[in-house]
Amino acid sequence: MAIRQLPTFSNLSPLRLVGLGLVGLHLELIGQVTGNPDQFVLSGLFWGAIAVQVHHHWPARLPRSRPFLLLGAALIGGLILRSWHLGEGESAFVRLFPLFAWAGWFSMVQGWRWLPWGQSWALVLALSVPPRALPLLLETIAGGQICNATAAIAAFGLHYLGFDVVHQNSLIQLPEGIVNVEFACTGVPLLGLLLQVSVLLAVVTQGQTVGRLVGWSVAIAALLSVVRVAIMAVVVSDPTAFQFWHGSSGGQIFTLIALAGLGYLGLGRLSQADVD
Repeated sequence: MAIRQLPTFSNLSPLRLVGLGLVGLHLELIGQVTGNPDQFVLSGLFWGAIAVQVHHHWPARLPRSRPFLLLGAALIGGLILRSWHLGEGESAFVRLFPLFAWAGWFSMVQGWRWLPWGQSWALVLALSVPPRALPLLLETIAGGQICNATAAIAAFGLHYLGFDVVHQNSLIQLPEGIVNVEFACTGVPLLGLLLQVSVLLAVVTQGQTVGRLVGWSVAIAALLSVVRVAIMAVVVSDPTAFQFWHGSSGGQIFTLIALAGLGYLGLGRLSQADVD
């Protein structure tokens, strides 16, 4: 099997340079508009995987379709002009930037030829999905049921560990105080992130099905949300400890644990299979 060499900067085609410029602009917008380091790192990983796909599928001869070249140039030009007048509250534009940037760049590179770029499109779509899309949908459909189920499982776990606990709907009562499980405390917001990473892992590993990774994501998000709610119920009488686990610091810890667990299941087990 022939291995394609990575192009050096001096012999990059103009279209590849345009692609690199769009990636840099997107990362710059994340830093200026959202200031979210997690989004910056995740976007960098996605763009890296997309760059690998582009390198593997780069056509030996670019199409000469003037309509698609004009369409792509118009999309990219519009994005650049819009980026110059962007305010701090326009995070939706930053989130959708990869989709329109990729569509414009892809039109210039491939024209109407869509194969074999399915995985690249999957990565772009996963990167462009708003992080609140899944939580808003599930909160509308079954928000109360999810809160009640999370509280019930956490209360059962505390009871099993010997705590004097009373559960009613989304309330968990211990002698030290009461915790009300709100939707933000469930694992659904974390699940949205894990599903994005699942698409990335499925493309990178080439050996894990999306369905399996989705199943692991649901299990990890549900388990960690129950553990976090149980911890908050135990420390509810200590305002400092409660605010730590309820706030962004505690959330970051569980996010890192979730990503590490999903990464191990997606990458670690694949490595073990290669060794066997």
